[in-house]
Amino acid sequence: MNRRTHLLGPVLALALLPSSFTAAALPLLRDEWATSAAGIGWVFAAYQAGYVLSVLIILPLTDRLPSGVVIGGCTIATSLAFVLFPFGANDIWSASAIRFVAGLGLAGIYMPGTRVVAASAPPERRGLFVGSYVSSFYLGGAISLWASGMLLGWMPWRQAALLLGLLSLIALPLALVATRGVAAPTGQSGRLDPRVLREGPVTRTILGYTGHAWELYISRGWMAAFLAAALVAQGLEPTEATAQGSQWAALMAGLGMPGVFFGGWFSDRIGRPQAALSIALASGVISLGFGFLGGASWGFLVAIGCLYGFLISADSAIYSTAITELAPRERLGSAQALQAFIGFGATILAPVVAGWMLDLNLGWGSVFALGGLMSIGLGLPLIRLIRRK
Repeated sequence: MNRRTHLLGPVLALALLPSSFTAAALPLLRDEWATSAAGIGWVFAAYQAGYVLSVLIILPLTDRLPSGVVIGGCTIATSLAFVLFPFGANDIWSASAIRFVAGLGLAGIYMPGTRVVAASAPPERRGLFVGSYVSSFYLGGAISLWASGMLLGWMPWRQAALLLGLLSLIALPLALVATRGVAAPTGQSGRLDPRVLREGPVTRTILGYTGHAWELYISRGWMAAFLAAALVAQGLEPTEATAQGSQWAALMAGLGMPGVFFGGWFSDRIGRPQAALSIALASGVISLGFGFLGGASWGFLVAIGCLYGFLISADSAIYSTAITELAPRERLGSAQALQAFIGFGATILAPVVAGWMLDLNLGWGSVFALGGLMSIGLGLPLIRLIRRK
């Protein structure tokens, strides 16, 4: 691994450090703000909404501006938004607005970082290099859940949120060092070019990524609450169940880190579409039944959840790597923008739809099963790429 990969990974993880605080503190915030499950789902989804709306502007700029400028500026935006969260979040609307701004900043960190890492990697190991970088996305989310749950057991939620926001500021100097000397981009317009969707392989890869994103953010948004509900059913007090549920969810999410490494390595060996479809089918099958395990023994639930956390993340780097290889070089920023817009667009709806289903008393089983159906159904277009190979 090279210097850029080693440094950009921590930048991404630190930028994400406060991102899962809302999911960890969900039962507490819902009670304080007297809102429904769907309402708190909007707070979680606002982060993705900011990301999705900004990628159409920010990512095409990487075809024209140095990546260091984009990544550095957006690191400042997302970290400052998280620092302000404990001061300004007093209901679902103010909390959603602040998380929306944080999502705007993430758009200029994650995908531009993928582009820098992929460009610096040898082709035969590109999947592994990008997998190493993308694993930081899952590491940051897992540490966010674990640290949030731990801090919530020690201090009021506003103090915990402030501490996480301040720690995320460390990402800025690392970002400046990591992007020093990055080659100038080859494109000129810096504007979104939707014609890149005429490339069939690009579109099929984006569809697979969309199914992956829906399934992932069902888990990321509601896993901690699901585990907390299971613990309450076993007799734990709600605050203690919330803290423990967050930490167990962090363990499961943290297994996404080796999962992403595995997925990148696997795709280097057998091909991107073959690896992505295999993993999408495997995680999708687990999703179909996972939400029905709330009454199972705790050890069995944790074991399946750990396998689930490993698989649900494993195909992420495959899609990110494939886009850098399949898109025309001068329109790579546009291809990444559309991948993020369409794929992460699903993550805006996923936690809200999940909350709506819970409000209708459809149960946890239906929530996770919908994630599995999306993963499997949108992964099937990859068969065309396999046949093409």
